[in-house]
Amino acid sequence: MTRSILSGLLGLLSVVAMASLPSACESGGVGDPCLPEEEYDPQFAGFKVTEENIESRSFQCQTRICLVNHFQGRVSCPLGQEAPKGCNPDGDANCSQQDCQESGTYAPDCDPADPNSCVRGTCNAEGSFCGCQGPEDCPGGAEDGWHCREGVCKLFLCRAGFNGCQDPTKSAAENEGKSCCVPGTENPVAAPVCGQCAANSDRNAEQAVYCSCRCGPAEGDEDPNFNFCECPQGFECREIRPNIGFGDAKITGKYCIKQGSMFENEQSCGKVQGRYNSEQCEGTP
Repeated sequence: MTRSILSGLLGLLSVVAMASLPSACESGGVGDPCLPEEEYDPQFAGFKVTEENIESRSFQCQTRICLVNHFQGRVSCPLGQEAPKGCNPDGDANCSQQDCQESGTYAPDCDPADPNSCVRGTCNAEGSFCGCQGPEDCPGGAEDGWHCREGVCKLFLCRAGFNGCQDPTKSAAENEGKSCCVPGTENPVAAPVCGQCAANSDRNAEQAVYCSCRCGPAEGDEDPNFNFCECPQGFECREIRPNIGFGDAKITGKYCIKQGSMFENEQSCGKVQGRYNSEQCEGTP
């Protein structure tokens, strides 16, 4: 297990999008909302509408499948955000009327017996992680918000302290001016995040991110030993991931998606809700 940049409150969470599916697949719970594991990483900038993601061991879903079907941004942050400024928790004018909030830590695992097991810093023998003696041992400088605190590299960022965090259950007006935060915490997300695609685009979170199940193999393939599900009413069985010859073949193929929501092209994103950057985001401002 490797410690990476992660939430100070939640600890390490592993990305499991490419793990193997269970041997059987039930259709109960298809369409239930789910929050992808990647969103617990404060460095994660969000999904791209040109790509699909299949999280195959989701404990949020009865089917164990959380499908991200060509979605842009973060489910937990509908309007996105610009990258927040790094700050000094001991006092920093950069934040103005904002809080200087811890975002995450950098403490990779190491081998105390191997003096070269840390790319940065030195191995903490008691905790078996790469610790720091100064900011030079951290992945960024103090101007980026990295500080060495009690032997651990910590990232501090400006968060809109008076406005709080965005909430996917709230309206755009209620989320306006608020930060993207690691779900379940007030820890700010370190990356710039695109706003979600238009509500009528079939590419926003409601229409493109939910629990699903594998309903058929990829075109041209056979998988006689897999217990494929049948899609419930209101869903159709469509190929989401073709088998291109590498990766786990057990997560290729067809999945239950909401009727009429098959991805066409990036232009289908429509008018972006919130932050738009032509170099990072699809759609229109």
